[in-house]
Amino acid sequence: MAELMPTESNEKKGHLYLVSTPIGNWDDITLRGLKVLRNCDKVICEEKKIGGRLLKQYSINKDIDLLNEQNEEEKTEELIFELTEGKHLALISDAGTPVFADPGFQLVKAALRKGIDITVIPGPSSIMAAIVRSGFDINQFLYAGFLSRSKAERAEQLKALSFEKRTVVIFETPYRLLPFLETAKDILPYRNAYIGCNLTLPYETHHYGTFLELYKKFKEKRFKGEFVIVFEGLPRDTIFEENFKPYGSDDPKPKKNLNQKKFFKKRTNFKKTRQRL
Repeated sequence: MAELMPTESNEKKGHLYLVSTPIGNWDDITLRGLKVLRNCDKVICEEKKIGGRLLKQYSINKDIDLLNEQNEEEKTEELIFELTEGKHLALISDAGTPVFADPGFQLVKAALRKGIDITVIPGPSSIMAAIVRSGFDINQFLYAGFLSRSKAERAEQLKALSFEKRTVVIFETPYRLLPFLETAKDILPYRNAYIGCNLTLPYETHHYGTFLELYKKFKEKRFKGEFVIVFEGLPRDTIFEENFKPYGSDDPKPKKNLNQKKFFKKRTNFKKTRQRL
């Protein structure tokens, strides 16, 4: 495989490949991704069981090493040593794009410092699948990641996002959909939203409505699986009255084109939670 052959000037250096993997549908693996996985020296994954299942699915027999939040610092040093010795390593995540809300960030930074070549093999993306399916404005959008597990902190984060004029994308864990919607219907009851469930799978489903409507829907019919939440931003020509709050009021809809004082946007720091994409 030409892509994995070292050049004369880089003969002793290895290569780090960041290989995207399917987010649910095995058919979504790319030909380039398969080529790299078949020809690399070792596959680095977060969980041996999941990584092994993926390789078995494509009849690939490779050594597997683990990189996760428990061993990331120590393992990064070991992997960098292997790369400097000329090894070609392929980093994958449990699903989707490695490093993105998954272990591997320290490895990438260390590889850059050492001058090791890094190649990203793009592939399936739940963010792209959800946002283009949502029908909302995608000229600009904000990825807000995973919100806090704490109900109070999650409420503060959603209050800050309620002022956002760009379309917002949020991830959550399978068991926290209803808690999220419960908070969202209190903060943004009438904001239009989309929830894509089990994206790329034959039984994927798509749900539209306000957060209040979606909360009622999922409260009656419980769901457990992978999902992505997308909601509309405020209209870009919105100007707020002083002390206006777009959440928790009798009139949650912002007034437009009012020549009033600018409001102060309260910022909250989103805690990064590592989850699969």
